[in-house]
Amino acid sequence: MKVLGLAWQLLRYKPGLVFGGFLSDVLFFLQPLAASFVAREIFNQIEGATGWGIGINIWILVLLILPLTMVLRLVGDFVFVFTMWVFFLSGSVLLRRNMLRGIFKKPGAAALPDSPGEAVSRFRGDIDEVMWFVYHITAVCSLGVFTGLSFYVMQGIDWRITVYVSIPFTLMMVLVYFTRPIFTRLRKQRRKAAGAVTRTIGEIFRSVQAIKVATAEDNVLNYFRGINEKRRIAEVKDEFFHRLIHAIYYVTIYLCIGIILLLVGSNLSNNLFSVGDLSFFVGVLGALGEFVWDLGDMIPRYIRTKVSLDRMFKLITGSDPAVTEFDLVKHGPIYIKDDFPPIQPLKLNETDKLVRFDARKLSYTHPNSDKGIKNINMTIMRGTFTVITGRIGSGKTTLLRALLGLLPKDDGSLYWNNKAIDKPEEFFVPPRTAYTSQVPRLFSESIKENILMGLPEESVNIEESIKLAVIEKELKDFDKRLDTLIGPKGVKLSGGQRQRLAAARMFARESEILIFDDLSSALDVETEQLLWKRVFAKEGTTCLAVSHRPIALKRADNVIVMKDGKIEAQGKLGDLLKTSEEMRRLWEEKIMQKPDSIIAQTD
Repeated sequence: MKVLGLAWQLLRYKPGLVFGGFLSDVLFFLQPLAASFVAREIFNQIEGATGWGIGINIWILVLLILPLTMVLRLVGDFVFVFTMWVFFLSGSVLLRRNMLRGIFKKPGAAALPDSPGEAVSRFRGDIDEVMWFVYHITAVCSLGVFTGLSFYVMQGIDWRITVYVSIPFTLMMVLVYFTRPIFTRLRKQRRKAAGAVTRTIGEIFRSVQAIKVATAEDNVLNYFRGINEKRRIAEVKDEFFHRLIHAIYYVTIYLCIGIILLLVGSNLSNNLFSVGDLSFFVGVLGALGEFVWDLGDMIPRYIRTKVSLDRMFKLITGSDPAVTEFDLVKHGPIYIKDDFPPIQPLKLNETDKLVRFDARKLSYTHPNSDKGIKNINMTIMRGTFTVITGRIGSGKTTLLRALLGLLPKDDGSLYWNNKAIDKPEEFFVPPRTAYTSQVPRLFSESIKENILMGLPEESVNIEESIKLAVIEKELKDFDKRLDTLIGPKGVKLSGGQRQRLAAARMFARESEILIFDDLSSALDVETEQLLWKRVFAKEGTTCLAVSHRPIALKRADNVIVMKDGKIEAQGKLGDLLKTSEEMRRLWEEKIMQKPDSIIAQTD
């Protein structure tokens, strides 16, 4: 990971802010140098020693120059904080923007290497770590200007004492350098522990109902306390070691003061070293020590930043070799002051209209498993209804996701109108395909916003979408109708209502292929019948669905029977019941589970 190269790209993102912050920081740190110089002249005039021959009156020094340096320090401090804080926020937003872009470009069902909760810790803590490192680069550079000027003046007074003073600071930097493996280990443990806590919080809130049903509240709380304790220990170890090095830094400053006092004792009595010279050395030691500390601190910060950048890069890297670490810092608009640009929906020309969709020898295997799909060959023609069925774990959902590019295929090809699709994850989006997953993702917004999802309202026939999804009756029971807030993940809606709202969102895209993953599992028979009737009332509708319901199977133009990740058989239901033993077993199991009234409706 090229940490310095990435940091340089971030510094170049807002060069005006960075340069302004650098100059103001230089102004801020020149104040101790100016104050030490003024103190030197004051002591020399009181002592009667020869200074630098400037001849400035002592009262001018005290009443004019010294307050002026304080004002310049305050101005420099204010400008630095403002410019660098804006830069810090801008850089953080840029990193988050690029990380999201990288995630969205990956196959949707395999976009995150870990849980969403753990990913959140990378968007927060790791990005802050990177930006603090970049911030400290400017601070070290401005302190470097101060240090260079200070050493120039100090060696002009007495170069031997200047050399002796430098030795403890150099030793401290060497100490920090050789302790960098400890910094790396402690930081990795700290970030890993923080990610585990964030991940667990997300899992707990996603599984509240399951925890209650299993009466596992105490076990969950005990586990949560355990990982929090591990995080506390990791945080304390990391912070303790950091503070230990910081304490050594302060000891080094006092050690340098002691060295100066030992060395200048005889020189003071011989008038070779004045009290003003002594005050100058002591006055700049604090800022010099801060420079050495910051310079030494850059080593563990560099290591921690490398750890954070590695974690961030793992979020955006995938099977695409074109993705590099520099995609994390790629310059682009972040819209802090400006409005977001309007969404430009993809428009299809006549050649993009679906005629046929083919999969040839499509295969995918789940990581660290032998489960998946193998050598799938299937064709979907325009205006047809294809149903995928099979037992639990037979590969139905995996097949849908692989067809849509939501999972990266291991082998095989996909064709749209006989044209090969190289990047299905980018190609199969509305209005080519629209997908409703087994567990729909809804947001804590209104019903209308969940349907539109950023589309201009005037471009969507919301009423028609609601009607197709058979949810118009429920809307009448809501006080605010379309403006009703549904809560996090649609918690205010029933399971069937969530499924149909997600379906309405899909219908609003008016896509060439409608893809359902077990939509009917949360619907009663009457609602499902009405939904399919309305969907296929529109001429030319093409639909691909995972379902085990007799209603869908009987209506299908082609039924694909999955078994152990392979297509066991496919064809019309009537033919499959005669030729496929697996289909007969599935059909008998589903029919035997239904009451007589429902069986009659499906016959």
